[in-house]
Amino acid sequence: MERDNAALAEFDRARAEWEAAFARVPDDALRFLKPGDDYSLGGLMVHVNWVLTHYGRMLDAIVAGGFASVGPQDPPGEEAEVREAARRGLEVSERRQSLERMAALHAEVRTALAALAASEWNRKCPVVYGAGEEPYDTSPQDLAGWLSDHYREHVTQTAELIEDWRRA
Repeated sequence: MERDNAALAEFDRARAEWEAAFARVPDDALRFLKPGDDYSLGGLMVHVNWVLTHYGRMLDAIVAGGFASVGPQDPPGEEAEVREAARRGLEVSERRQSLERMAALHAEVRTALAALAASEWNRKCPVVYGAGEEPYDTSPQDLAGWLSDHYREHVTQTAELIEDWRRA
């Protein structure tokens, strides 16, 4: 069963980079919300965990449905709740739990990706990510790449926000 093991390794490296970036967030900055931003510093972890949950659900639905069309998988209202939690950020007491949650979610997605046959890795199917959206042809490889990119997007953002917090 050959698949893109390099992509799985990249997924793991991206997570490690994000975890290292988040470790540099001072406890006192976990609730810092830069004016105009959607996510507080601690809220970035809330957001990252939700994106892992969201794409994990999509991957599970794609595989369970035999790569047929997939509709929205998130419970109604969940995204808005998570967005609000991401604005609020984390209490210091929630930090460890959020990291443990990320590790578990990452492992779940990685296990699902690793279980795919080579013929399934690049196989696309139409996926509707949210109510009222058009289908977007998506493969497991796409999901792995998007998640890796997503981790890294917030690595850079976190460093910038820490500097903003220090200047505030």
